[in-house]
Amino acid sequence: VRKLKEKRRTVEGKLERREIVKDYSTFDSQTYAPMSRVGVFLDRGSEQYNVKSYHLNTYQGLLELEASLPDFVTQPRIQAPKPKSSGKRGFVKRSQRRQRELEEVANAIELAKKPLEIQKPLRFLVKVEKPIPRPPTPSVEVPSQFEEEEELAIIFLQKVVRGRAIQNMMFEGKEKRLELIQELRSTHALQEAGQLEKKNKRQAVLSLQRQRRLDTNKNSFVEEALAQMEGSTLADMFDFLSKELIRIQEERRIHAFAMLAERQRRIREAKESGRRQLEERRRREEDEIFKQVVKVHQSTVDTYLEDIIMGAIDKTAEEQARKEIQEQAEKINQVAYDMEKTRTKLQSEEIVAELVSSFLLPEVQKITMRENG
Repeated sequence: VRKLKEKRRTVEGKLERREIVKDYSTFDSQTYAPMSRVGVFLDRGSEQYNVKSYHLNTYQGLLELEASLPDFVTQPRIQAPKPKSSGKRGFVKRSQRRQRELEEVANAIELAKKPLEIQKPLRFLVKVEKPIPRPPTPSVEVPSQFEEEEELAIIFLQKVVRGRAIQNMMFEGKEKRLELIQELRSTHALQEAGQLEKKNKRQAVLSLQRQRRLDTNKNSFVEEALAQMEGSTLADMFDFLSKELIRIQEERRIHAFAMLAERQRRIREAKESGRRQLEERRRREEDEIFKQVVKVHQSTVDTYLEDIIMGAIDKTAEEQARKEIQEQAEKINQVAYDMEKTRTKLQSEEIVAELVSSFLLPEVQKITMRENG
């Protein structure tokens, strides 16, 4: 039905362009209410909008949510509007007065039942402590220049006195231990001979060590020279051997490559020779075929020419024979007509008898000879 309706609507076959303003101004269009048969499903993916919360799915969560809500949410405080007095001059009816009294009593009972609320501390309130005030900065009186120079002079004088006192203490100590110093000096003088002998021994040992060091250096130099010569000789020999080995390997490799190349060349030559023989055989066959074809063509041409010539000769001979026969026939006819005119009955019978004998008797003789043979 929808298809028929759509065809009737577009019976002329004209394509209608979409009117965006009309689609958005009409609330029953595909923009606001798309149809499912077109492929639009409004409830597709609606699971992602489902709220999954601990406070809504469990009883304990509901209790916590209810405890966290303020009182004005669970206990709404909506005051009913006061009815207007229907009487004149502000007169209130008895029923309205009783209703007001009942409301006041109910409010008093609710206030009596309601427990005292403990004021909760503020959650996000933080006490900001004030910083401790700084103490006053101490100040020093600036001395005068004369006082500074006087103080520097006193300090210098103290240094001089202290240095002189230390010198006096050192001199007094030297005087007290003068005998010990002299004893040490005499002992040192007695030990000069031993020290000289030790010095000579030390010099001898040093000279021996120097000589040994020189000998060792000389031997090491000689050994180093020999080792260098041996090393250079061995290096040259090993270098020569390695180069010879590399040369032999390269020579063998080149020889192997040459043999392989020679083998490949021979194989290629054999293939080329076989291919050449095949080409020559094919060429000879083609030449022979060409010769045979030419020969056949030549024989065909010769036969055709012979046929043409023979046909022409036969035709010419036939025409000439026909002419001669016609001439002979005319002559014979003329003679026959002349003889017919002058012939008698006896001559006619003789002619018939000769014809019969010439035609029938030979045939009878042939049949008789066949039967006898």
